[in-house]
This record gives sequence, structure tokens and C-alpha cells, in this order.
Amino acid sequence: MAKNKKIDQEKLKEFFEETKDLTNDVQDDIGDKPKKVEPKLTPKPFQCPSCHKALASRKEPCKHCGYKGYIPMSDDQIKKTRFILFIVILAVAIVVYILTR
Repeated sequence: MAKNKKIDQEKLKEFFEETKDLTNDVQDDIGDKPKKVEPKLTPKPFQCPSCHKALASRKEPCKHCGYKGYIPMSDDQIKKTRFILFIVILAVAIVVYILTR
């Protein structure tokens, strides 16, 4: 039993050490109750693979060197591609079914 408690205490200590950086506890001026401050999550900028400068978005070409690289498709383009792919696969399945019959 004592061994399990020691392991549990060690796990708790490791957990508190890991999460200490995530929650910034700030002492209130008036009391001993800590006030939790949520960490601010700022989006990291993208980096241009050509000139290695920071980009705000991957959807637009690099403003520094003009690198276009990977630009994600719009939702309409994705739907159109899926529809065409579905028709092609359906046609292939029908042809295979007819030939193997």
C-alpha cells in the first residue's frame, strides 16, 4: 500500500510540474485565492518554403518571392472533384461487373 501511495504521489508531482506552465496562477492582491489566467494561443505564421519568411496564410502566394506552391482548393472545387471521382469509380465498377458476369 505504501508503495502505491508513493507512486501516486510521484505521478501527481509530475502532473503538476507539467501543467504548471500551462496555467499561469496569479495571486490576487486581496486574498490568497489564485486567479487562473488562460494562456493566449496565438496562431503561428506559416513559413514560405522558398524564401523562409513568415506568411499570414497559405491560401495566397508569398508576398516576398511570389512562391505559389500549395494553395488549398475551395469548397466548391472539392465538391466538384468528389462528384467527378464518384462518377468515374461508379463507371469502372459497372464495367468490371459487366465483364466478370
